[in-house]
Order: sequence, then C-alpha cells, then structure tokens
Amino acid sequence: MKVGELRRFKDGPWSPFDGGFEGTTFVVLRVNDSGCRAGRRLVVDILIDGGLETDLGYSWVEDSSEVVNEAG
Repeated sequence: MKVGELRRFKDGPWSPFDGGFEGTTFVVLRVNDSGCRAGRRLVVDILIDGGLETDLGYSWVEDSSEVVNEAG
C-alpha cells in the first residue's frame, strides 16, 4: 500500500474486528512505523466515510482490502 492509494474493504465476514468497514472505499493517508518500544510494526492512517482512522495495522488493512481499479 502507498499514500494516496484508493482502496476498498472486501465484503464478507473476513474479520470479526472489521469495525463495520466492509465494502467501504477509503484513501491511504499515512504509512508509518508505530515506534512502540515493545515491538515495531507498520501502521496506516486512512480517510474513510469522512472520518480519520489512525494507527490501523498495515497487514490487517492490506489483507482486508483491495485496490480500486481506476480503469474499471
């Protein structure tokens, strides 16, 4: 994933922790190292439904969504 990318959360019960995002389109605003002392991990901030969601797990967002095809 990269900043500015338009993505859509997949439909279906892919995660019990989906936060009601399934089927929703969003924009990746930031990809960053969490910087936590216990263990570093990549996190993302997204703009979704007019709101900001911060520090979501990079792998979770990437696995639970797909790039929106601009051509189709």
